[in-house]
Amino acid sequence: MKKFLRKLFNRTMLVIFILVIQLAAIIGLLYVSGEFAPDGSLGTRFPNLTWISVVAALIIFILLILQIIIFFRVIFKQTDAEFKIPWIIILLVLPVIGTIFYLFFGKKNLRGKHARLLRASDGVGALYFKNGADTKKAGDFHKTFDYLNNNSILCAHENNRITYYKNGETYFPELIKELKEAKEFIFIEFFIIGDGEEWGQVRQILVEKASQGVDVRVIFDDLGSVGVLKGSEVKNLRKAGIKAYKYNTFKPIITGIYNNRDHRKIAVIDHRSGFTGGMNLADEYANIDSPFGYWKDTMIKIEGSAINNLIQLFLTNFDLCSKHTSDHAKFLNYEYPKFKDSGIVYPFGHGPSPYFKERVGEETLTNIIEAAQDTLYISTPYFIPSESLLYAIRRAALNGVKVYLFLPGIPDKKFVYHVAETYFKTLISAGVHIMSYRPGFNHMKTVLADGKLAFVGTINMDYRSLVHHFECGAVIYNSPCCKDIEADFNEMMIQSEEIPQSFTMSRFFVFLCAIVKPFVALL
Repeated sequence: MKKFLRKLFNRTMLVIFILVIQLAAIIGLLYVSGEFAPDGSLGTRFPNLTWISVVAALIIFILLILQIIIFFRVIFKQTDAEFKIPWIIILLVLPVIGTIFYLFFGKKNLRGKHARLLRASDGVGALYFKNGADTKKAGDFHKTFDYLNNNSILCAHENNRITYYKNGETYFPELIKELKEAKEFIFIEFFIIGDGEEWGQVRQILVEKASQGVDVRVIFDDLGSVGVLKGSEVKNLRKAGIKAYKYNTFKPIITGIYNNRDHRKIAVIDHRSGFTGGMNLADEYANIDSPFGYWKDTMIKIEGSAINNLIQLFLTNFDLCSKHTSDHAKFLNYEYPKFKDSGIVYPFGHGPSPYFKERVGEETLTNIIEAAQDTLYISTPYFIPSESLLYAIRRAALNGVKVYLFLPGIPDKKFVYHVAETYFKTLISAGVHIMSYRPGFNHMKTVLADGKLAFVGTINMDYRSLVHHFECGAVIYNSPCCKDIEADFNEMMIQSEEIPQSFTMSRFFVFLCAIVKPFVALL
C-alpha cells in the first residue's frame, strides 16, 4: 500500500494529473463551444454561469491549491536561499509553468532508495579506511584534509606516487598502456564516452580483457553520452562479458533531465594504477578533434594505497546502477607497495544530498583557496560560483594573495561564458588576475595554493557540479607532482591574455544576464 501511495502521489503522477485536467478542459471547451443552453447558461439555476466559466474556475482552483502547497514547501523545506529565492520568484510570476517545473526539477537531492543503496555500499567499504595518514603533517594546510575526514568514510594516504598529465596527448597513451597490462579487474567510470579513435582503442582492450577473465566494469552517464555514443553500446558490451551500465537513464518527461548526473572520471586498473581528473573518453580530449581550438585538460595517475579511495568511489556508483552491493573486500583488502614520494593525497567524492550531508566539493575548494598565503592558481571551464566561493576568491586577493583565474579563450558554451563575465569586475577590482587561455578551450579543473596544496578533479565552479552532480577529485599536498602543476600553470600564463581592468560587457548581454543571473542556482 505504501509503495502504491508513493507512486500515486509522486511528481510524475502529479504532472500527468495536471496535463489530464488541462486536456479535459480543452475537450470540454470544444464540446460546449456551441453552448449547452440556448441562452449560453447552465439552465435557469445559474443564469450568468457558462460551462466555460465552470471549467476555467476548476482549473484555476486546482492549480492555485498546488501552487500554495509548493510555495509553502519552498519556504519551509528549502533552507538554501540561493535556491529558495529563484523558486519563489518563478512561482509568483509564472504560477502554472513554475508549478510544473518545480514538480520536475525542484528536488535537488537523490531519491531515498538511491541514498540507501549508496549508504549500504559505504557500510561494507568503511572498514578499509580506518587508518589514514596523519594529516597534521600538512602543517597550515591540514584543515582541508580534516574537513574531508569528517565528511567521508575515506582517508588520506602517504607514500603514493602521483603523476600529472597536462594534456590528453600524454594521458591517453599511458591509460592505454595500463589497460593492456590488466590481469584482475578494470573499472571505468566517465561522464562522456564518445564514439571515435580513443574509445575504439579502449573498447577493443576491454573486450579482449573480458574474454581473458578480467573483471571489467563500465559506467557512463546516459545524458552525458547521448548523441555521441550509439544507444546499443551497453547491450553490445554486455554481450562481450563486460558489466556495463548507463547511469540515470535519460527519460524525457518522466524524469528531470539534468539533475544528479554522474560527472566523475575514474579509471582503475588492478591495484596498480588509478586515474582521475577532467578528461572524458572522447577524441576532443586527445585533440584528435578540435571543435574549440586546442583542448586543455588535466589528469593524474595514482600508484599506491590511495587507489582504494577511487575503488570505493567507483563501487558505490556501480552498486547504485546494478542495484546490489558488490564484494568490496575482494578489491579493498590489498597490501599496496609504498613509494618514496613525499606528501599526502586524498581522493574524494562529492554528490547530491541526502547521501552527502555537506557540499563537500564546494567546501574543499573553498578551504584550499582560503589556505593560500602567497600565490593561488585556479582553472575552471565554467565560472558561475556560489557566493561562498566567489567571496573566498575575492578575500584571497584582498588579503594580498596573487590570484590567477584561468578561463577558456574559446568557450564551448558562449552564453554560460557571458554569465561568467558578469563576475569579472568584482573580481578584478579585488585584485584577481583573470586569464583567458587563447589557444582554445580550457577544460581543466585544477587549483594550486602556494605551490604545495593542489586539487585535480572533475568539479566545475558552477551549481550543477557543486550541488547536483556526482563528482570526484584528489587533494594533493607537497607531492613532487605539485611542481609539475605549477610549471603547467606558468606555461599557461604565457599562452593566456589577461582581462583588462577596463573590461566592459555589451549592453545586450548585461541586460540578458541581469535577467538570468538571479536563477543561476537553478541552471
